[in-house]
Amino acid sequence: MKISRFMSEALFHPQTGYYRTKNPIGKNSDFITAPEISQVFGELLAVYLLHVASVKKTKIALVEMGAGKGTLFCDILTAIKKLSDKKIPQAIDFLERTAFHIIEINEVLQKIQKENLQKFQVKWHQKFEELQLAPEQEIFFITNELFDCFPIDQFVHTEIGWRERIINNKNFALAPFDREIHDFVEKEIATLAPIGAVFEYSFEARNFMSQLCRALNQKGGIAINIDYGYIKNEFANTLQAIKNHQKCDVLETPGESDITALVDFSALEKIAKNSALNTSLISQAQLLQSLGIEERRQALLANKSSESQEKINLAIDRLIDSSQMGDLFKCLIVWK
Repeated sequence: MKISRFMSEALFHPQTGYYRTKNPIGKNSDFITAPEISQVFGELLAVYLLHVASVKKTKIALVEMGAGKGTLFCDILTAIKKLSDKKIPQAIDFLERTAFHIIEINEVLQKIQKENLQKFQVKWHQKFEELQLAPEQEIFFITNELFDCFPIDQFVHTEIGWRERIINNKNFALAPFDREIHDFVEKEIATLAPIGAVFEYSFEARNFMSQLCRALNQKGGIAINIDYGYIKNEFANTLQAIKNHQKCDVLETPGESDITALVDFSALEKIAKNSALNTSLISQAQLLQSLGIEERRQALLANKSSESQEKINLAIDRLIDSSQMGDLFKCLIVWK
């Protein structure tokens, strides 16, 4: 079995798929995401979206795909609503021009999202294709830890050439040498790789990126994609499974653990550039620092108890520290 097929079944099967039937996010679940760590993450993105929207005149569709528990979307909208209540013109204008959409296939999470976002008028969709925008609307698209969920295939460089890594009798194995596979990988990497190197390729991630770029070209707007991944391919095996915040065997409990791989951001950026779109690829730390996270930290720390200050500092440090999420997570911004 191809690894991508195994991942698709384990993660997206309608009845048993991990991303279709469970709430995987939180301290008592399997993993935690940046918006769950600190509301500052969403607040800073809100300010950035207001800045981008301020130079636009069209109507806007703010869309998040794979919104988890809805925390990021809620933090963004809450921050903008607070600024609007304070009569900030950009916030008032944004709310008047913007419709809100979430794309979510997980019915369990969709229910939680609707509870958390009930004070806002949000439309839900199962697939990106269901998103129907008015002719004059631009798309402001957000993802956080979406692309790492797309299934991958793996290829291993052996003495006789590149061979596909497959699953056979609940174990990883190498498929027989196939010239077409070898030539495909050689064309993709266009560089020398040592024996034992692992090349990971996600057809689905690349296909969706192409689809997103077509939408941006047609509608205009911006896409902000944040995830853990790499810019330079180190030819490493990054496939992993997480359960109860701990790594576990990828093949041991399909449907019960989060199976992901690092995102190849250079490949996604290349697709955007080939689509004649503008791009910016930076680390999460660079993004949040450029948006004023340190200034926001100081504002939050003011007049707080030492215990509260420690919690604030730990959360913000986790987002931007190079040994935690700061460098591992990247942000690819694409715009027309």
